[in-house]
Amino acid sequence: MPLFLNNDDVEKVITMKETMEALELLYKEMGQGVAVAAPRSDVHSPTAAAASAEGPMAHYLKSMSGASPHFGTAALRFSSDIVAWRDFGGGIRREKLPMLPGNRWMGIVLLFSTANGELLAIMNDGVLQRFRVGGANGVSTKYLARRNADSVGLIGSGWQAGTQVMAVCEAREIKKIRVFSPTKANREKFAKETSEQVGVEIAPVSSYEEAVKDVDIIITSTNSRKPFLGKRALREGVHISAMQRDEFDDEALLSCKPLVLHTHATENNVTSSALAHFERDNFKLRDHPSDRGIDWKSLPTLPDLLCGRIKGRETDEQITGFVNNIGLGAQFAAVGAKVYAAAVAKGLGREVPLDWFTQDVHP
Repeated sequence: MPLFLNNDDVEKVITMKETMEALELLYKEMGQGVAVAAPRSDVHSPTAAAASAEGPMAHYLKSMSGASPHFGTAALRFSSDIVAWRDFGGGIRREKLPMLPGNRWMGIVLLFSTANGELLAIMNDGVLQRFRVGGANGVSTKYLARRNADSVGLIGSGWQAGTQVMAVCEAREIKKIRVFSPTKANREKFAKETSEQVGVEIAPVSSYEEAVKDVDIIITSTNSRKPFLGKRALREGVHISAMQRDEFDDEALLSCKPLVLHTHATENNVTSSALAHFERDNFKLRDHPSDRGIDWKSLPTLPDLLCGRIKGRETDEQITGFVNNIGLGAQFAAVGAKVYAAAVAKGLGREVPLDWFTQDVHP
């Protein structure tokens, strides 16, 4: 019978080490054309919650899927959110609002067996999502940062930032991290809690500039939809690890040799015409609302790097970069398979009747 695994169940068995190991296998499969991932689908439609909103707001239905022959699994991940784009400190930040009863969000991963099509598990996507994002950046750091890199400048202190720290510490022997985020209490709390978790000194600082000065690795982990870091933040030999495509500006990104993209897949974006009044100047109502001056399709991808189709870092002086531009459903197939196996072994989760999901006719 399928297992239902909530975020607490997932958190009991998932590790960053195993997440990165699973993703490395997956990216090699993808580089060979064996593993597959469909483009993400984004649907934006009007929401009653926008009646009193000052800025753009929409219902956002997101879905992605993919399969990994190595793990024998396929996954479908979907989420249903109310999103808002808000001015924040001179930039644009997208926020997913907890509108469900109890201030909660909706996100589900369905994990299937590719042997017979069986539904193996239904999982909350929160913890799984957090680890697979951090893990992707961690894999890129393992292949692109200098071998002796030991200092990190981190921008952002939200929930996703924690796994970015776990991943960089898995990829390199990190000795010191400086973190900046706009709210002093948030960065101080994050520094204290995360430092204890990873066993590395994390110092909260009061500016972007102080966080990234003279470090070996720069990590951005924000909801920014407007670039805020430029080329002057980069020193010789640094590796930049961006969780979003809109954190470093074009000049900074194009200074990286190589600059590696997560994937060439792009969102299949569908937006209701009833939301057209929100679109003005360079702003479009979508996940990343502003156009950039980079030909993303011309860049190599993480699967290209892991398969050896491109060279990674060749000298300590190179500036290298990774942009985690969009997620892939196949990540949930790979990491979800590890989580499912560990949960079964530990007797976690709740069984759900299989006949709820099967039928004796085929449409």
